[in-house]
Amino acid sequence: MNSSTSLRPGAPPEPAGIYVHVPFCDGKCVYCAFYSVMLDPALADRWLAALELEMRRCALPEPVETGTIYVGGGTPTILGSKRIERLCSGLRRRFPLRRNGEWSVEANPGTLTRETLETLAAAGVNRLSLGAQSFDDRVLLRLGRRHTAADIFRAFDLAREAGFRNIGLDLIACVPGVGPRTWQRTLDSAVALRPEHVSVYALTFEEGSRLCARSPGARLRAKPDREQLNDLRRAEKALSQAGFRRYEISNYARPGFECRHNTACWRGEDYLGFGPAAASCSGLLRWANAPDLASYLAALEGGGDPPREFDELTPRIRAAERLIFGLRMLEGVQLEAVGGFERKLEPLREQRLVEIKDGRWRMSRRGLDLADAIAVELLGD
Repeated sequence: MNSSTSLRPGAPPEPAGIYVHVPFCDGKCVYCAFYSVMLDPALADRWLAALELEMRRCALPEPVETGTIYVGGGTPTILGSKRIERLCSGLRRRFPLRRNGEWSVEANPGTLTRETLETLAAAGVNRLSLGAQSFDDRVLLRLGRRHTAADIFRAFDLAREAGFRNIGLDLIACVPGVGPRTWQRTLDSAVALRPEHVSVYALTFEEGSRLCARSPGARLRAKPDREQLNDLRRAEKALSQAGFRRYEISNYARPGFECRHNTACWRGEDYLGFGPAAASCSGLLRWANAPDLASYLAALEGGGDPPREFDELTPRIRAAERLIFGLRMLEGVQLEAVGGFERKLEPLREQRLVEIKDGRWRMSRRGLDLADAIAVELLGD
């Protein structure tokens, strides 16, 4: 991998998806290792102007239609309605959404206002991803969240009133010290809101997060594997009984409400990312902007490209990644798409970790529980 501030990668003629990283937050959750900085109004205005410059410099004819747009962070909704309107206007001009396209924005229940929601809806945003994480105030406090369960209910109701008919909730499972009854109450509360989509992520101890930065004696200890598995299976049971279909290891949706942006990425389609820390992929070339707002602003304000790191993948590595992500989806991977990997898949099949069903390789129920280990096996020499 090498670094460059001048190389401008060849972008796909019609990217399947556009991602924008909003680097601003009102604080840092203990588990978060994503790049973010505290909101500063002057910096936010400079970032917006730099983002518009970056989008104009991406070597694509203007405008270019796209099937999905995903605005994440950070906390996009912390920008306020005027900056959000400017952001959305720039995206519409540069990357108009195809008919029936999907435009998602991540939202924090504690910073979501009626005005912001109305601005998003008027701009054409049609999918909201609400970072609920838990419906227990004590758990939210432990995770370093700055909202309450009441904020989640309020934000969800406001979103419905603003016209959003596609709302997802993010939940965090496997939190140390949270017993099955507390976790079940969170699942019941999520189901009661009747969202269209629910993501359930096991708490992970990421390098760079406050969880890992704490002194060894003060750190939380991960739940035992059996307890983590029980949490995740409890979620699967509650959500399936409520009419959700599990379509990826961590994601559940009502029929027709699967996240199309993420699904396209998992299927190996090209995408473009803009903003500090945003990643892109085109064919065998992958690149990511440096996770540093100061250098991002300096480069673009000086007439250049933001600092980036590039990685040229071999066809085999790219195929392995597509296979791994494809197996994480319950639809699996077509038999003809795994050419060259049968030698690795057959031993996994003998262990009943993967199976062939309806002409596709899929993970078994046991395989879904061991997906990370399977990925390591498939990527090995």
